[in-house]
Amino acid sequence: MSTIPGSIARVPNLLSSQMMLGNLTRTNTSLLNLQSQLATGVRVVRPSLDPVASATIGSLDFALERRTQHLRNLQQADSMLMTVDQSLGDINDLILEAKGIGLSQIGVGSDPETRANQAQIIDSILQSLVDITNREQSGLHFFGGEATSQEPISEMYGFYRYTGFGESMKTDLGMSSGVGITVSAEDALGTMSSRMRGLEDLDPNLEADTLLSDVRGARSLGIEASSMIVDVNGTELTVDLSDANTVGDVVNTLQLAIKSVDVFASVSIQGNSLAVTPTLGPITFSDTDTGTMASDLGLNSTFIAGLTMDGLDLDPKLTEQTPISNLPGVSFPMGSLRIENAGQIREVDLSGVSTIGELQNTIESLQIGVRVDVDADGRRVNFRNELSGASMSISEVGGGNTATQLGVRTFSGGTQLSDFNGGRGVGSVTGGFDPVTGLPDPQLDMDFEVSLSDGRAFSVDITGALTVDDVLTSISDAASASGLAVPADFNVRLDTNGNGIVLVDGTGGGGELSVQRLNNSSAAQDLGILGTADGAILAGTDQAQVASDGLLTHLIQLRDALLADDESGIAFATEQLDDDTLRAAEARAEVGVRSRRITDSLAREEDRSVQDQALRSNVRDLDFAEAATKFALLEQQLQASMATISRTQQLSLLDFLR
Repeated sequence: MSTIPGSIARVPNLLSSQMMLGNLTRTNTSLLNLQSQLATGVRVVRPSLDPVASATIGSLDFALERRTQHLRNLQQADSMLMTVDQSLGDINDLILEAKGIGLSQIGVGSDPETRANQAQIIDSILQSLVDITNREQSGLHFFGGEATSQEPISEMYGFYRYTGFGESMKTDLGMSSGVGITVSAEDALGTMSSRMRGLEDLDPNLEADTLLSDVRGARSLGIEASSMIVDVNGTELTVDLSDANTVGDVVNTLQLAIKSVDVFASVSIQGNSLAVTPTLGPITFSDTDTGTMASDLGLNSTFIAGLTMDGLDLDPKLTEQTPISNLPGVSFPMGSLRIENAGQIREVDLSGVSTIGELQNTIESLQIGVRVDVDADGRRVNFRNELSGASMSISEVGGGNTATQLGVRTFSGGTQLSDFNGGRGVGSVTGGFDPVTGLPDPQLDMDFEVSLSDGRAFSVDITGALTVDDVLTSISDAASASGLAVPADFNVRLDTNGNGIVLVDGTGGGGELSVQRLNNSSAAQDLGILGTADGAILAGTDQAQVASDGLLTHLIQLRDALLADDESGIAFATEQLDDDTLRAAEARAEVGVRSRRITDSLAREEDRSVQDQALRSNVRDLDFAEAATKFALLEQQLQASMATISRTQQLSLLDFLR
């Protein structure tokens, strides 16, 4: 209340007035603040009232805003995954419908007209499948992987092209590990070729500007920059390489440290290793107690003075920045190669390509539905067919060897026979028995006969052959066994200007070079060499073209087989749908796992949000009962102060003299 302290014996009127007015002002201020709190329901109306509480409230507000955004993201992710799950269910229904049609058209009871009508249904299933794959929500396409801004499936040259990439798009969901909210059509449907993985380990050379992150290291565990111990002729040094980013940084730092003791010693790059040349005495490299730098660099040993000794192979990775000149097995500049896909043919000159990234851009600029990427193992390049239903072929031009050196020729000596004819392989007869004696008859195991222009002929059995090289060896061995001089009288090789097996007749007779089937074997036809040559050379066709291994391709194959009244083709395409059913089911299971994680996270995030709101309310919000009681006390205090002031101001000198 507005009173004068009892300790003051004599108080001037001015001081008394100021003290009473100050007390009155503080009471009014407290009432004003309390009125603001009662009006807003907030205890901390402004930060100056309670700085500690204000800081706590600010932190909680930020956390709640973040949780609110996470909740919105989780709700959208949950909605999207539910739609993806429904879409995969629709896709599964379409697969089962197509499979039922295929099974119904195998065997007796069907005719060309019926199959042609069923082909129209398969065509409508194809279109429905494309529509489902291109579904989107809020501008995000479900089946494009990380590419969500455009339709993942588009038409190109009458086929279906997949333009998505990556596995899935991730967003900030407030979880410890990311959860994809989209899927890749490549994973769910199988939309790109899987066979044309590069055959050659390109094994790039180590260079000074090679990043340490792009090197596997001597232990194949990568290189984590740290310190290492270097003993130079008895002088021990600790060399800090923690700031090194490239192999050149390592070489320069090591050389600078070593030269402080052995002036003429050197550290250099030799091939894929680091080489050390001591001069004064031995140099020993070893790891520190906390690092493995010497072991990772392949230097964890002693290098003898007067000799240049190489460390272990550091095995650098192939990247988009790798220069072609760094690939020891590839001629630089490169030559040309031929790419065929969807009826389109491109002969591309790669002489101006200097890096793997430029190779990617050059091939993809052809707009032929072929994509180039570096394999996940960082050792080879892959040429992949983006067009479902189309067949891709990569071959040499004019006797060159660029495709072979890159390991991407689709018809090479190492090509598996099981990859021929769209995965149907190459047929062969075996286990023939003489119908009279009941004994095995090797002649009944012969697959085809090669007739030369001089009248001589020989039979070939390819039983046991797994690759194109095996077939070439079987044909050459059969020719030699028949008395022909190989390669003078007869030669078999790969086509040097295109793809296929080439038979060369050197006998110079007046007849014709031809290949005929034996024992009803399909081997010659499956290999593309069945028929008669126009001259002394029989150039086979390319039966090892690469098609995308996915649902769209299999439906196209089924449709075309129905239109062609090809029962074996119908059976093969229908059989492939089993794998598509399994693939779609696995993708749906993965989506279910993601959806469950998001649902659980959504519930946890809502609980945490409620807890944070409760905590903020305890710190920020006003206790109305306490505030009302305090307001009443302040009113009484104000009334008492005003009454005291009025009485005090009426006192005179006579009141003090009494």
